[in-house]
Amino acid sequence: MTDDKTPKGKPSHLRVVTDSGDKLTSKQEHFSQQVATGSTLTDAYRSAYAAEKMKDSSVWVEACKLAQHPKVSQRIDQIIEESAARKQSDDDRMKIWVTEQLKHEAMSAQSDSARVAALTQLGRSVGMFTDKVEQQEQGARGASEIEAEIQRKLSALMDG
Repeated sequence: MTDDKTPKGKPSHLRVVTDSGDKLTSKQEHFSQQVATGSTLTDAYRSAYAAEKMKDSSVWVEACKLAQHPKVSQRIDQIIEESAARKQSDDDRMKIWVTEQLKHEAMSAQSDSARVAALTQLGRSVGMFTDKVEQQEQGARGASEIEAEIQRKLSALMDG
């Protein structure tokens, strides 16, 4: 759960986050947000902790420690899950919208070809039509059988 109070001038991602009474500092939250959105641990640490004067090795060690902190790692996972849920929700809304548009087009298009195209796309969206090719298994064949088949096909081509 996030605390809606943020100090003036502070970006919303620097809010203090609470979860069952446990609080992340604004720096931990900033680090978590950065990592969850794809920053490297060291870049996220430098961004959150203003560690420009620290040695690279020190930044790496501290960033790794912070990422393993139970509250921080839980928050990173939570942010990633929330982002995935939002994306799934957006994808679902888009699918519904496209389906509704195709239904409308199938019912009211000016030309037969446009109606058929809309219906075809609707059918594909629910798995009615597939573009897969099915092959029959002929089992294991010996070299002499394959050679004989090639000879028959060549003869047919030469005679035809």
